[in-house]
Amino acid sequence: ELNSFNYLDLYKLADLFNLTLLENAVIGFLVKHLSELLKSHPEEVLALPYCLLREVFKSDRLTSLSEEQIWQLAVRWLEHNCRYQYLDELLQYVRFGLMDVDTLHTVALTHPLVQASETATALINEALAYHQSVYAQPVWQTARTKPRFQSDTLYIVGGKKREVCKVKELRYFNPVDQENVHIAGIANWSELAPMPVGRSHHCVAVMGDFLFVAGGEVEHSTGRTCAVRTVCRYDPRTNSWAEIAPMKNCREHFVLGAVDEYLYAVGGRNELRQVLPTVERYCPRKNKWTFVQSFDRSLSCHAGYVVDGLLWISG
Repeated sequence: ELNSFNYLDLYKLADLFNLTLLENAVIGFLVKHLSELLKSHPEEVLALPYCLLREVFKSDRLTSLSEEQIWQLAVRWLEHNCRYQYLDELLQYVRFGLMDVDTLHTVALTHPLVQASETATALINEALAYHQSVYAQPVWQTARTKPRFQSDTLYIVGGKKREVCKVKELRYFNPVDQENVHIAGIANWSELAPMPVGRSHHCVAVMGDFLFVAGGEVEHSTGRTCAVRTVCRYDPRTNSWAEIAPMKNCREHFVLGAVDEYLYAVGGRNELRQVLPTVERYCPRKNKWTFVQSFDRSLSCHAGYVVDGLLWISG
């Protein structure tokens, strides 16, 4: 059984005899336990072979350390026994786009490793440019902006409850901790930052690892409910919401789909309960919605799904 005392020996064995399954098991063990190993066996972590550390840094499931801590570990490892020949390649696997701007400026301005490396400087500048282009971020995704998660994650957002007309809640289901779920006998749903405004009959789409929530029905201070044109975007990297450009039409009971670098909103009902034939497209680079070819009929309460780069509409 893999543990903190034998994982390195087992990795050397796997490397020597080309035992791929064992090597992957060691990588998985390190990804899961890296934070605690840094506390209990720091010198052993700093002695990790380059190929092993690289695979750990590449993992989407490395969530026990923040990206700033991953950067700090990379620096410590490079400085340990002067391994600077690995600098340019290793830093490719630090996801600088997941750091906030203040941290990036601190890294860029104060650390001699960055100042001495053109590659490191370019990576920092890439991350800063990413943060400056707020609306275009969904189409600026690279390996260095992809969020790290323990597993694929299911989200539910908004809707109605018996006691609340319009719900702001955003919750996610993480299947990693299934054993505890079975023991407790309850679903493992956890709350995240709520939407700015509660809504129901809205649509949701994913683009570039961002969650877009568009339209739907909201309740005004007068108690009246009606369809809206507003759109907001959730960033799982920071657990935060941002308002983006509103749609041209108010819409509920419609379809929203992400195709290539655009969102498409199709049909639905407007604030006057009129059924719409219109289709509009959102461009993140411009933060702008524009009308495209309408349907030859009005439609609402229909279904839609994106397959092979095409948005299919039914009903």
